[in-house]
Amino acid sequence: MREKENPVKKFVGHHVGITANLLRTAFAARITRENDNISPEQFAVLVRLSISDGLSQSAVAEYVLKDDATITRILDSLEKKKLAVRKRDPRDRRSNLAYLTPKGREFAEKMLLEVKEFNRSLLEGIDSEKVTVVFEVLEKLRENAANVIKKQPKGYLD
Repeated sequence: MREKENPVKKFVGHHVGITANLLRTAFAARITRENDNISPEQFAVLVRLSISDGLSQSAVAEYVLKDDATITRILDSLEKKKLAVRKRDPRDRRSNLAYLTPKGREFAEKMLLEVKEFNRSLLEGIDSEKVTVVFEVLEKLRENAANVIKKQPKGYLD
């Protein structure tokens, strides 16, 4: 008996999802193994703070697409590792600002070099024009997905 073709294999979300899962698994294995058990989420926060230090937790959450409670846990973990610190916002005592420690800045710079090498290995055998097209297509997919979400009724995703 011959098996039917899986119609899901023709959906872009299927391919993007599988690829994202594989990339996340490979990335997590690489950075966790070599870097004091840093998770991909912790890495994303380190990178964000290395670009612009002294951000509110909500600004960090927006960048890494996580909720405030998750960012609190991530920052707790980074503080325990002495990679980040939170300080009261002098303009709003109800809010904290997140900063990298000197150790955290050095660590983030080291990790970025490793991630650049990881990225190079992923792009092996793919010419730069195709990489540019992939980035353009992925950006358009993100834009379209965001528009689909915006069109949903209020409370649909809560």
